[in-house]
Amino acid sequence: MGWSSWDANGEDGVNVLGIITGVKGTVNLFDIAASGAWFLKDNLSVGLRVGFSDARVDIDSTRFLGNDAQDRHLIREVLKGSVTCRQYLPLFDGRVIALFFEGRLTGQTGFYKNYNHTARGKEGTYTGLGSVSLGLYPGVSVFATKNISFEFSLPLLEGGYTWNGESSTDYADASLNHGFVRFKPSLTGFNMGLVFHF
Repeated sequence: MGWSSWDANGEDGVNVLGIITGVKGTVNLFDIAASGAWFLKDNLSVGLRVGFSDARVDIDSTRFLGNDAQDRHLIREVLKGSVTCRQYLPLFDGRVIALFFEGRLTGQTGFYKNYNHTARGKEGTYTGLGSVSLGLYPGVSVFATKNISFEFSLPLLEGGYTWNGESSTDYADASLNHGFVRFKPSLTGFNMGLVFHF
């Protein structure tokens, strides 16, 4: 579970890399995730993962490449769930370090809002998000005690399909769908966690 908040104030605002200047506003990020697994036999488990993330950005004013922008609001919420199957490979003949390979079937749904306030009310876009994927996630478990371990994993192979449907107050509705296959470690999908075994 994690939460972070960023607040930009002051008469001149905040500069970001010298490209985005005079930023005034707030950013709030929240995410929570949990998982559980049942061992069918030694070193083989099946489980469930669920997670939720929420991002809210309120920009009072900013300047990007000489263009001024005011009163912009962004909201993104995503709910994700996975079914997993994991095979462990213990090292050193004991519960100290174990490699694992996890197959994961994942689905997610959510939305993205981008709007500002006008005399007619809120105007902007609403985008519905969705995806389904199947992937292989190798990792390592390091036991701190007999029942507590730290886990680290990252995506190695993923394939799936995503779809986005957008509606706007200024443009006609649109959609964007695409399939994908990735075969390389992805540091952007790096996961770490604390696990209790009982």
